[in-house]
Amino acid sequence: MAGLYAHPDYYEIAFDFRDVAAEVGFFEACIDRFGERSNRPNSVLEIACGPSPYLLEFDARGYEFTGLDNSSEMISHSIEKAREHDIEATFLRRDMADFVLPSDVNFAFCALGSLYLDSNEALLSHLDSMADAMTPGALYCIDGSIDFAGGTSSQSEWETTRGDTTVRFGIEQEPIHTTKQLVRQTLTTRVETPEGTRHFREEYVRKTFAPQEFRMLLERTEFDHVGWFDSFDLSTPVGDCEPGTLHRPVTVLRRR
Repeated sequence: MAGLYAHPDYYEIAFDFRDVAAEVGFFEACIDRFGERSNRPNSVLEIACGPSPYLLEFDARGYEFTGLDNSSEMISHSIEKAREHDIEATFLRRDMADFVLPSDVNFAFCALGSLYLDSNEALLSHLDSMADAMTPGALYCIDGSIDFAGGTSSQSEWETTRGDTTVRFGIEQEPIHTTKQLVRQTLTTRVETPEGTRHFREEYVRKTFAPQEFRMLLERTEFDHVGWFDSFDLSTPVGDCEPGTLHRPVTVLRRR
């Protein structure tokens, strides 16, 4: 990928709004409620790990961390982060739609709507790869990526500052093929530093997955659908939320 994703330091600043400890706490709450009780997870896989913002938190809680991404810049950045903190972790440059891990993991997640796939076949291939990489009873949590809004256009923008660097990030989504449920995402970034201002613009075409469609596709995989919860909160199932109020719905799946 080009654009912002080729600059891990700026990317980390742009998405610094996350409460990583609280989100990992949600993952562990899911494990406690829905996971295999006889086999407490000790390893975790992050799909589209980017700069691996969850690495330190999972390591502090005793998990072996594996990050998978198709960006060489992000993998290099994550390897250096692990080295700086004296953490033994595994980082692999792989396509999320088709990959093999050196060893199985017993928990996995994908954050920030990062399930970038272009077809139902690619999703099924991804879930087949995930099933092969996970132990029976393991959970897979997907943050975003399910289209509860029904293929509508959307736009959002925010600004984050760390030290003397300010990153303004915007994302605009518009449907381009209703039948195939394809959307175009346009990402714009402005980075301001003491040395000057930089601009990035990039476009991606991706497939969206309606909730009903996603559950139908799951029937062809080794995963069961456990539930949907909004804003990393098990007390807020998506079905109890008012239309249009969802913030970050999380899909919870369990490996058979």
